[in-house]
Amino acid sequence: MFRLIIFLFSLAFLCNSQPENESIQKSTNKTGSKNSADTLAMDYDSRLNEIKNSVGADFLFIKDSYFLVVSNLPENETNEIVNNTINKAVGCFFNNYFETKPTDVTVIFLFKDDASYRYWAKKLYEDTDLSRFGYYKPGSKTMLMNISTGAGTLVHEMTHALVRYDFVNIPAWFNEGLGSLYERCSLNNNEILGYVNWRLPRLQEALADGSYTSVETLMKTGDDEFYGDKSDLNYAQARYLCMYMQEKDLLRKFYKAFKDGYDTDKSGIETIEKIFGKKITIIDKEYTAWVKTLRYE
Repeated sequence: MFRLIIFLFSLAFLCNSQPENESIQKSTNKTGSKNSADTLAMDYDSRLNEIKNSVGADFLFIKDSYFLVVSNLPENETNEIVNNTINKAVGCFFNNYFETKPTDVTVIFLFKDDASYRYWAKKLYEDTDLSRFGYYKPGSKTMLMNISTGAGTLVHEMTHALVRYDFVNIPAWFNEGLGSLYERCSLNNNEILGYVNWRLPRLQEALADGSYTSVETLMKTGDDEFYGDKSDLNYAQARYLCMYMQEKDLLRKFYKAFKDGYDTDKSGIETIEKIFGKKITIIDKEYTAWVKTLRYE
């Protein structure tokens, strides 16, 4: 039975990249810490000193699991995001997927509005061509979030920041499929579930106009091609392939089998056929039929 219940606000925290009212508020400079063995083992000091010297006194600093959260939101709003999104997502990811824990601290910038997000992205990293939601810089182990647009992109980018330690060679299609699946999700009782989101119309449009390419083609796509001219369709197709596996209760099984067998199956095609017990062409036919039944409202 499909778990396609869009509105679960009364049952679980829901991640969603939807705009919210922007506000300009000051927060004090304060450093917090989560008491856990993992946190205590992480070396925050060099990142903390580096960031403090760069951003000044208008930011709040919180050491939390594998992250250093740097926020210009008020303290209560920052703590809510740390407790209800970051902590819950970490618990879900390690309960559902990941085994290898990060060895380095990743900085998460939470910017209160678009103006501060763009200002600091340029000042700190000379970045100007930005997604309005946020992005992850794997080379510098840093995430910059325009959190006024919602928490969905935060969980998406957290997926990338954590999976890199567990599935080192994860191909782009699966990395982005898994990350984008959690742009709209529930985090409840250490279980993470993705729900229909704004990427669906692009995939259904491709199915309707004949521009859709097969699951097999997607899974054979290299990084350059995945992020190329048809990236919007590739993201949508990969996201809903992951969601399809989720609805069949096969996504976790696929993740582990693909990771363990990557050396002999770099596309994942052999693995998905084994997990489903069907040829890829049959999986594709049933997957696309399922996609056509979905609705995004």
